[in-house]
Amino acid sequence: MGTGNEFPLKGYSLPMSPKGRSAIIDPPPWHYGGDVLHLTFRADEKKVRELIPPPLMPGPNPGEGVVWFTEWVSASDANPDLSFINPERSQYKECIVMVSCQFRDQPGYYVPYIWVDNDFTLVRGLFQGFPKKLGKVYLTRLHDLTPKVGGKKAGAKVKGICVSQAQRIVEGSMVFKRQAEPSEVPPVKFYLMRHFPGIEDITKPDIHQIASSRVVDPRVADVWVGDGDVKFHASEFEEVADLGPVEVTGAFYYSLGITITGGEILHRF
Repeated sequence: MGTGNEFPLKGYSLPMSPKGRSAIIDPPPWHYGGDVLHLTFRADEKKVRELIPPPLMPGPNPGEGVVWFTEWVSASDANPDLSFINPERSQYKECIVMVSCQFRDQPGYYVPYIWVDNDFTLVRGLFQGFPKKLGKVYLTRLHDLTPKVGGKKAGAKVKGICVSQAQRIVEGSMVFKRQAEPSEVPPVKFYLMRHFPGIEDITKPDIHQIASSRVVDPRVADVWVGDGDVKFHASEFEEVADLGPVEVTGAFYYSLGITITGGEILHRF
């Protein structure tokens, strides 16, 4: 017989329910695979520094940043067949803007801005510290049998576009030049801010932390490098354009597989 103290509702996240199936996300580990348009850029060091929260510090290459346009298929240990059972839920696109930083001499990238097109990845991101907002992300799809377009080859072109609330926010593109080794792709370590506003006292957040994402087993394949371009568009409701104009320093397109098992809290305010 129960003690009467058991919590009757189940689930890793809201909404909790008697069976726990209604939760918007499953517990980690989470698994990802997809294609990435990876563009590196250099911006004004002062503008980049303004985006980095302490105790994070500017990275070894101050002013450096990265834009990712990604097209993911995602699953979890709790739902390994998600991409078959509910393809709509397992597929999504996102646009990530990150800036170079470091924590105790460990370089990485802080993520100040990110847009996604699926609610479950938005909530999953907020739990981790990715400041996700809903948007529409479009990415050129190359295919060997598409007339006049073709597949991946020298001279092929891809473009990523991020739209939020009917406004174009970020645009990036690449012209393929040559195939490359996975080792040529710059590694990315995510530094994040977990922030949940207070409900009793709105001036004091219930959670305010600096964290790192725990990424394991990264796999990179089918790498191309080329010439890239990045544009940040002005908006009354976004500040990413304050970084620009920027100088693009590298362009990569590749397939990526990763698992995120959670994260580590580095600092509590």
